Amino acid sequence: MSMVDGVSTLVAKSGWPHVQGARGPLVVTYHGIGGDDGIAAAAFEAQLDLLTGRRRVVSLAQAVDALGSRESTRLAAITFDDGYRDFVDLALPRLRERRLHATLFVPAEHVGGYNQWDDGRARRRAILDAPELCALDPSEVEVGAHGATHVRMRGLSRQSLERETRGAREKLEALCGRPVRLFAYPYGQLDDFDRAAEAAVEEAGFIAACSTAFGRGSRSGDRFRLRRVGIEPRDSLGRVARKLDGAYDWVIWKERGGAALRSMRSRG
Repeated sequence: MSMVDGVSTLVAKSGWPHVQGARGPLVVTYHGIGGDDGIAAAAFEAQLDLLTGRRRVVSLAQAVDALGSRESTRLAAITFDDGYRDFVDLALPRLRERRLHATLFVPAEHVGGYNQWDDGRARRRAILDAPELCALDPSEVEVGAHGATHVRMRGLSRQSLERETRGAREKLEALCGRPVRLFAYPYGQLDDFDRAAEAAVEEAGFIAACSTAFGRGSRSGDRFRLRRVGIEPRDSLGRVARKLDGAYDWVIWKERGGAALRSMRSRG
């Protein structure tokens, strides 16, 4: 058992997550479903049932609208990063059976391609092409932008930020003629984007943006750096339950410390 899992197990046993509570909606994030390095379809089904037993699942846009309200602590939203084809093949049928909405974040310039950013480090996964994206029912799936080229957005020039935000939104909107309102930072850890990136996302017309900083709740002031609970292929059902219940919420402090340390080192 890792140190993080050990601490989180003790936190769960203490009852602290239930006392401390969540500050806002729970946003869950997935990547690949199926295959050797993805979440097994049967495990995904069990995770959905865990989630719906704890929260009312709404669209991410609805969860964002509820930020800052008492109701938001009872809501959850489901998101998928990268726009892989296995979302349609394996995830969507299981979401549809349960009448659950999802948001699919797609890197605009990789539509119809594959996860080039993972070359040599992960299995090649196909990304949905334009006809497949346009065939998605907006009442079931909202397509959001995951940047244009799937690069880390910290320190980018203004021109590059414009390409990754406004350019990505306009490209995706042109594909299917539907508004693209939501954004997820590629990689998404606290040192993968900065205030300039947040400002560029807002100026490009998005209503909110997701990070991968860990945690169940975000406040109204976090609209352009929403925290999410990442579900990984190695997660047991018990570990997923502890994540959903807040036993891992303390990890955000570890992430903030690590990001601050890396920032200091980069400045010499």
